[in-house]
Amino acid sequence: MKTFASLALAAGLILVPAVSQAAFEGPAATTGTNQMTVEKVLSLSFDRDNVCMSGNIVNKVMTDSEKYTFQDATDSIVVEIEDEVFAGQTVTPQSKVRICGDVDSETFKPNEFDVEALQLLQ
Repeated sequence: MKTFASLALAAGLILVPAVSQAAFEGPAATTGTNQMTVEKVLSLSFDRDNVCMSGNIVNKVMTDSEKYTFQDATDSIVVEIEDEVFAGQTVTPQSKVRICGDVDSETFKPNEFDVEALQLLQ
């Protein structure tokens, strides 16, 4: 009886189809998000969610391990990007990226941006 159960189990394992991991490679939907420039984000006088910007991460801010300078054609802003958001992607100052997240409006200093998603653009 044990032999029969072992054979049935082995046969079951052989019949189980291989599961493959697939990932979508293409543009992200922009529905519900606001595409803005850095200049516009810096001028906001209130916090704002679901904002996206396109440009380049030009350097890392030396005083904080998760803060970077992000720049587009209009200006530059400090952004906070946690390691998980990079998701293993290599980003250089020449890489064009789209970042989405929340604007932190500041009273006595320039606004900052909390990045929740980062996409390399081609």
